[in-house]
Amino acid sequence: MIDYDDIDDTYNEEEPIPRVFKLITGEEIVTTVTRTDEHYFVVEVPLEIRYNSIKGSLFLSKWMVGADYSKVMTLSGTSVVSVSAAEQLVVDNYYTYREEMVKSLTESDDEDDEDQEEYNEILLDESDDDTPTYH
Repeated sequence: MIDYDDIDDTYNEEEPIPRVFKLITGEEIVTTVTRTDEHYFVVEVPLEIRYNSIKGSLFLSKWMVGADYSKVMTLSGTSVVSVSAAEQLVVDNYYTYREEMVKSLTESDDEDDEDQEEYNEILLDESDDDTPTYH
């Protein structure tokens, strides 16, 4: 069973700490948790951590493409295999992505589609040559 109290303790109103969730589907998402109860996580800006095997790199992308990212979302506790703290590299890139997303939501609709899609994938630069292991 997931220790929900531990996750609630990491919430800081000024700057929530991103967590990495491994889902039963095999997906890994990084997100901030605003609240939990015994069945659900209430999360903000869930991003999928993806691996590009051609480039040998990780990147972040929207987890739910059609969702309204200006609102909180729920994640069922039964869909979660594991929760862990995010590596600093993932945390830094998560905040960068969030900033770009907030900017795009507040800017006018007059911009090019290419400019608005620019934040959809942010490459996570790996500091060493280790290839990540996915299960």
